[in-house]
Amino acid sequence: MFRPSFTNLPLDPYIQGTFRRRRFSRFTGPAESLSRLEHKYFEQSISVNKLAGGIKRDFPELEDQLVALPEFQTLVTRFVDFSKIDPETAEIGIHQIRIIASPEEVGEPAPEGIHKDGFDFVGIFCIDRRNLVGAETHLYEDPNAAPIFAKELQPGEFVLVNDRRLYHFTSRIKPAGAGEGTRDVFVMTA
Repeated sequence: MFRPSFTNLPLDPYIQGTFRRRRFSRFTGPAESLSRLEHKYFEQSISVNKLAGGIKRDFPELEDQLVALPEFQTLVTRFVDFSKIDPETAEIGIHQIRIIASPEEVGEPAPEGIHKDGFDFVGIFCIDRRNLVGAETHLYEDPNAAPIFAKELQPGEFVLVNDRRLYHFTSRIKPAGAGEGTRDVFVMTA
């Protein structure tokens, strides 16, 4: 059900390379009646994102057909329930991201390295993994120490991160066989 919308993702023009496709939207309200907020660029401070901090990144909005899917609304409900945010007052940012690896180019889910995103909570929802090795998600209490959590998220799995307390990172991907490898995720912030 999600695959067509990931196939239609536009290239992320704010990084070097062609390995990342991305959309971004902001919402409030319960999952079954999300209210899309006015289109706005996405910006992080340089202290949070050494690679793209301070840049006003303007990504296309999530597609309406995607947001209307009951399965998408279930993901938002999970994020709201586990983070215990008030969906009526909290702004929920949703990034739809595909990372692509080819024999010519590795895919970098986190080209900025070990980082925080500058929010209270970050939810990383793995939707699909195809023909790839890598993409191990790590959580750190200290960015200079060993991770306290390391796992290759499989389709249907997600991790909720207290972004005020923990750092996170996801390792590079490479194709497992011939052709491209892809990793599809939703990253939700509040």
